[in-house]
Amino acid sequence: MNLAFYEEVGKLKTLPRKGWVIRGIPNPESVADHMYRSQFVAYDLAKILGEDPVACAFMMMVHDLAEARVGDLTPHCGVSKEQKAALEFQAAKELAEISGNPEFLAVFLEYERKQTLRAHVCNDADQIECLMQVLTYSKQYPVKQPLLEDFWPYAKAKLLTEPGKKMFDELWQQKLSIARYNASPQLGI
Repeated sequence: MNLAFYEEVGKLKTLPRKGWVIRGIPNPESVADHMYRSQFVAYDLAKILGEDPVACAFMMMVHDLAEARVGDLTPHCGVSKEQKAALEFQAAKELAEISGNPEFLAVFLEYERKQTLRAHVCNDADQIECLMQVLTYSKQYPVKQPLLEDFWPYAKAKLLTEPGKKMFDELWQQKLSIARYNASPQLGI
């Protein structure tokens, strides 16, 4: 057991997701919130694709671990992809060492390289979970919906599996329903 490691990754519970912060979402989800639901999405996608669901859930548990040290770096942060990759690799390496679990680094690198079916499953789970949160915020904060539109083409372009693309289509239909509802005149009560 390594209490220092647990304390460090505990920072993810209070680290808000940067994409929501820059769009002015009140009380945005944390990185840990995102990691939590993404594990369930990965588990189910893995079952559909014949991949190990527990291994995929584990990969999602690890995929954003480095953010405990470097923060949630997005394309809007002014950090190049190369710098982000280097910072996250170093943080993942250090955290794996502190934890005493070298497999954390191996799984992080597998996810980042996107060369295995497990990494494809988890990539799609990451994108799908984010879109699910977009829908949640679109319902909660209708005025923010236009600020969330850029997530859709970004996620769609990154999807790697057919079940992930099917989930995208289902979420897109929900998005259209929410957009119609948000655009309609509301009845006064």
